[in-house]
Amino acid sequence: MRHIFKCKDCFDLLMDYLEESLDPETHKKLDVHFAACPSCLNFLKSYRACSEMTQQLQDQQVEIPQEVEDRLKTFLQEKM
Repeated sequence: MRHIFKCKDCFDLLMDYLEESLDPETHKKLDVHFAACPSCLNFLKSYRACSEMTQQLQDQQVEIPQEVEDRLKTFLQEKM
């Protein structure tokens, strides 16, 4: 376990890390990096929390005021 990851490496592998689809050695290297890098650890925690909230909210429906819906449609039509 010689290779040490840089922050960019962690970012590139984050989804695989969270989905636990990395090989054990790579996963362990990322664990080591997260333990030593507060910035990456904070990013990991925020990303994980966001992901969990998204999953919890995916089945909820939100009522959008008609004015907002109209403005959004107009905006999208103008951009397309």
